Amino acid sequence: MTFLFDLFFTLATFEPGVYECEFEKLGVTLAQWERAVIDSGSNLGHISEPLELMRAFVRCLGMTVSEEHLQALCDNRTARVREILLNVRPEILNTLRELKRRGHKLCLVSNADAIDLLPWADSPLAKLFDEVVFSCEVRLQKPDPAIYLLAASRMGINPEDCIFVGDGGSNELAGAKAVGMRTVQARYFLRRDVDGADQKIDRFEDILTIQPERPVSP
Repeated sequence: MTFLFDLFFTLATFEPGVYECEFEKLGVTLAQWERAVIDSGSNLGHISEPLELMRAFVRCLGMTVSEEHLQALCDNRTARVREILLNVRPEILNTLRELKRRGHKLCLVSNADAIDLLPWADSPLAKLFDEVVFSCEVRLQKPDPAIYLLAASRMGINPEDCIFVGDGGSNELAGAKAVGMRTVQARYFLRRDVDGADQKIDRFEDILTIQPERPVSP
């Protein structure tokens, strides 16, 4: 079985009290922030310089901030993403290792920008994946069917033989389901009302109980 995983809010998330998120510092909602990230085109690799990335996010929110504030937001996000990717919860790492021990292939499919990629090589997650598809590198982003098809192709497997696991942001589950993948909504970090989930899990370890056969959608 081949598992495709989302990254943020599925394998890694910010820990409360360590860093305040940029959307909190700007006084907007997570949904508004996610929309601005998508609208900025950063996930498609159009912007590679960190400060310019943050400038684009703020502009897409329809806001204006000082250069000093912009730099502070950029520095905060760079440090926060590094913290997230270097300090992955043990139960997630252990579960991924167990999946590999059982002979499953793992692929990461992430809507990510240049800042997100900076600490990736140092993350304990990096060595656990057989293939990695970052949107900013392939110029495709979820839920575009092409990014799921590309991931399946790189893994040498049909989409129907893949299980995609994600929290459901960016309509990613519906996108995966549209190309024939079985979908699992990860709800242990965020609880969202999303379309396209065949199954839902409230603990990452529950992935180990998923059976190969495709369930009947409710």
